[in-house]
Amino acid sequence: MVDTAQPHTKVVHFVRHGEGFHNVAGRADQANYLSREYYDAHLTENGWRALETAAGAFGGGEWRGQGNGPLLMAALERKAGAACGHIRWGLPAAAFPAVDFCLIKSEEDELWTPDTREGHAEIRARGAAFLRWLLARPEPRLAVVTHSSFLFFMLSTLGGQCDARIKGELHRWYENCEMRTVVLADASGASAGLDLNWFPGGPHPSRAAFGA
Repeated sequence: MVDTAQPHTKVVHFVRHGEGFHNVAGRADQANYLSREYYDAHLTENGWRALETAAGAFGGGEWRGQGNGPLLMAALERKAGAACGHIRWGLPAAAFPAVDFCLIKSEEDELWTPDTREGHAEIRARGAAFLRWLLARPEPRLAVVTHSSFLFFMLSTLGGQCDARIKGELHRWYENCEMRTVVLADASGASAGLDLNWFPGGPHPSRAAFGA
């Protein structure tokens, strides 16, 4: 297992969700992304694909306070002005007892608009904000299961100073259910997370009183 003992770093497994019916149809004709024929398909509803992929890969049973904590949920897809772009959070919540939806503050998808597709710069900005949030989390190892477009534009903000081969590996498009493991380092130290491996050294307080 990939691990890290360095403070201000995270091991993150980035995973693309399993494809929905509209993904397959869209490869044949992009106009199919606007078709309401796919709106009620079980795997097309935004959120379901990522949730089912996460539950299948990392476990989806009800969490009872032992072992790994519950999965977290945040809106990480590209906001598209298409029939399949609107999220109804009440639908998946009951089906995924391992998922904590406390980060979703509204039942309405407040970022979605019916006629406007989110621009590339907007996705990159949202991705960069998410990476900052991720670095501030206390967990040293995390998994992010989300959408190919969000992954592509988010990861394109990283590795600008790397060799072309490294950038090619980091920036290429994600295939169906593909996973890549990345070590994120916060060189600025802004995440300021507690280093669980830190030991202060020096004499034990009980012995210091006796000059030991």
